[in-house]
Amino acid sequence: MNGDRVDPENLPQNPRYTPALVQVRKQGPVYVADYQTLQSGWVRVTEWEGHRVKLPPHKVAAIREVRTETYGSRSDPEGLKVRVADDERREQASADESAGMAVVADD
Repeated sequence: MNGDRVDPENLPQNPRYTPALVQVRKQGPVYVADYQTLQSGWVRVTEWEGHRVKLPPHKVAAIREVRTETYGSRSDPEGLKVRVADDERREQASADESAGMAVVADD
């Protein structure tokens, strides 16, 4: 499924996104905008470009969540926003068209 590009300065809040580094076996770490562990054990990731991919459990070695922070003003019409807390991680997600390596699920 293809969606809209995810903005690391304004992460979706409904549902709330959880950016993470997903260690994919035989591929290395992949920086993603969101991940969900499904009841089946598969992991669904949303890349910064908005693409969604499901990974089988044997492909995922580890998941490390990336810290987020809330900023802005409650008086702002858009309200408080959530963003990736680390400046370098925000830049990585914004600048790199693929935000690292594309996730490949061949199994």
